[in-house]
Amino acid sequence: MTTINREATPEGDNIKGPHQLHSDLHEIWGNPRGLRALTIVNHTTLGLRFMVTGMVFFLVGGLLAMLVRTQLALPDQDFMSPDIYSQVTTMHGTVMMFLFAIPMLEGLAIYMIPKMIGARDLVCPRLTSLGYWCYLFGGIILSFSLVLEMAPSSGWFMYTR
Repeated sequence: MTTINREATPEGDNIKGPHQLHSDLHEIWGNPRGLRALTIVNHTTLGLRFMVTGMVFFLVGGLLAMLVRTQLALPDQDFMSPDIYSQVTTMHGTVMMFLFAIPMLEGLAIYMIPKMIGARDLVCPRLTSLGYWCYLFGGIILSFSLVLEMAPSSGWFMYTR
């Protein structure tokens, strides 16, 4: 059974069907498209952003692990210098812990907890969005430190400090 919403207007009765009501609701609560989509603050989108970005950093960390394994494949391998090897090893641990594991679990929590408790959204959605952008830009800056050969080179145990 279809319900009809009648709004009294000075011109007379204005009858809105279910499709018009849906489009009005989407206009108010829907996510923007294009570049404005970067301003979305709902928990579903932010959780998915954290998890997708975490998977990208997982691939970066996997690439770093493959570089370490390539260096260790044969004795007296001269694939990387000792300083670069130390940077790659340190960055592998850092990327896997701080740019993959923790943000992946955080993204899952941001996505699932409001759904599990029946809440419409997070308590501070703009703060969560700020956290995502800080995570993304901080991860990019940290990754570029390896490209510029300015990455930390304290070895495998640096990520626990």
